[in-house]
Amino acid sequence: MTGALRPLRVVVVGGGELADQVRGELARVVDEGTEISLFDGVGAVEKQLPNDLEVPLVVVLPGPGPIDQRIDALAAIGRLRGARVLLLISSGEHADVARAVDEGRIDAFVALPMTQGFLGQHASSQIARWLRLHHPGALPVLDADAASPTADAPRSELLRDMEASSHVVEGELVAAIERALGPRPRLHLPAGVRLTRQGRSVDGVFVVLSGRVALTRHTEAEDLLLHHASTGPVVGLLSLSRSQKAFFTSTTTTDVVVIHLSIEQLDRALALDPEVGAALAAVAIRGFAARLLRSEQLQVERNDLNIELEKERASLARALKDLEAARLELIAQARFATLGELAAGLAHELNNPVAALTRSADHLAGDLTELLGSHPEAAFLTEMMESARTRSPRSTAEERRLRRELEAITDQATAWRLVAAGITGPAQARAVLAQGEAGVDRFELASRIGAQLRGISVATRRITTLVTSLRSYARPDDEIVADIDVAETLDDTLHLVSHRLRDVEIDRDYRATRRIAGHPSQLGQVWTNVLVNAAEALADHPPAGGARVTIAAFDHGEDHVRVTIADNGPGIPASVLPQVFQPHFTTKHGTVRFGLGLGLGLAAHIVHEHDGEIDIESAPGGTIVIVDLPATKE
Repeated sequence: MTGALRPLRVVVVGGGELADQVRGELARVVDEGTEISLFDGVGAVEKQLPNDLEVPLVVVLPGPGPIDQRIDALAAIGRLRGARVLLLISSGEHADVARAVDEGRIDAFVALPMTQGFLGQHASSQIARWLRLHHPGALPVLDADAASPTADAPRSELLRDMEASSHVVEGELVAAIERALGPRPRLHLPAGVRLTRQGRSVDGVFVVLSGRVALTRHTEAEDLLLHHASTGPVVGLLSLSRSQKAFFTSTTTTDVVVIHLSIEQLDRALALDPEVGAALAAVAIRGFAARLLRSEQLQVERNDLNIELEKERASLARALKDLEAARLELIAQARFATLGELAAGLAHELNNPVAALTRSADHLAGDLTELLGSHPEAAFLTEMMESARTRSPRSTAEERRLRRELEAITDQATAWRLVAAGITGPAQARAVLAQGEAGVDRFELASRIGAQLRGISVATRRITTLVTSLRSYARPDDEIVADIDVAETLDDTLHLVSHRLRDVEIDRDYRATRRIAGHPSQLGQVWTNVLVNAAEALADHPPAGGARVTIAAFDHGEDHVRVTIADNGPGIPASVLPQVFQPHFTTKHGTVRFGLGLGLGLAAHIVHEHDGEIDIESAPGGTIVIVDLPATKE
């Protein structure tokens, strides 16, 4: 902040003889227009310090309480904002200044007891620095000595040179060298000249008067450029001071003008003129500071690059993971495409044989009836065969009851034979028994033939149902059906995966009246995956009351159809539930059971491709998969 200079006041916080001594030293170095005010404590400063002045310097004397608290209180006073702070402190140990140092609120520490005159000189330097920052043209408020170029630092040739410009200090170095050794020859060198070579002895230094020099380090991988703009004007000094071989190869990159000094010449110049040492130290410190700063900058850049590299590595890992997931999905889709082709071909190939088998079974029943027409017991045998062919399965309880009734009219073995052959009751049994052992044999044979014909009919109907389901399941994916009955896709899938659900009780609740548009085969893939997952969970952890899967389809909301598939299995742990839609996710410790499923990740993808939503609710004792699909507009 710069502007018109208002009256200045130096604030001294503390009392007693030390305060009077401090004011006396300050009075000798400040202008008559700068006031010096003593305050017993921080509270007095807050209450009594006027607002219409500027405070360049605050001198804090020892006082009660931790130093951090006193400095914090001073920093809270707005009128002292920007003031330089000198802390007078004993030369002992202090552990109560950490916060003040961390916040940068103390500009200098002055040890007690003070050296006579040092405080005034130090204070004038601090005021000069404050003026340079806030009022650059106001230095005359100090006395002549305090306002001199060295007023803001101790009278040191080294520190004086450190504050001068690089050209000035380099000029002073050359001048001091030539005062000690006489005029030195200027060597004009083109680009590409090596002043030092890595690994070779260094017997002198080069002072670069103009041009640029690069420092490189050879490694097994490549030559590394470590310094160029930060090389500095003195080349070879670091290795010379350490009596070691050159760490860098120093190569001119432009036309340069240099002065060369051997070890002996440099040693003589240092001995003859003390200013050579001060100037050389200033130049060396500047050069090494530039190199250190460049090294720190490189460290920061390397750290930033490492962070970016880590981000890129993580991004690449995610991309590879996504690519692998996509590859697995493509493999699975290709597998289903192949399955679809096989299913379509299989359905076509099975259609004619199944039809022929059905016709043959019907003809065989008629032929047997006609063949039996010439038998004396034709009517009886035909009745027995048809009864076995058309009767419904009996429960074991019913069979036990019937055996007990028959044991009243025949022996136990015969009763078991008759019940197994399908006898309907005691009256029919008496008719068979009336024909003797041969009658029982004929009855068993007729019943067995009827049961076999019934088995053929049931099997052919089952094959026909499977063929119909396969045709629906294998419908080409590019064929969009506008009026899909969700219940049909569910039943088709149940037919195909029934072998996985043999020991599972299936409850159906189909109440959906709306139709949907999409790919029936893809929806079949979704139901297949969900049902197979449920079957595996139930098989791994059978419920005590028996396995059950409940499938429901109903209208939902204004324009959707909802399908729910619920099981009474063990449930999915809450810790992995958010991951179930990831491609091929499994909780089977590395064993992925694909079956006919694709993983819930691809199932979710199919549902989303149909503009639907899929969700899972799970808890110990059951899991329910909820699928919402948009209905076809009427």
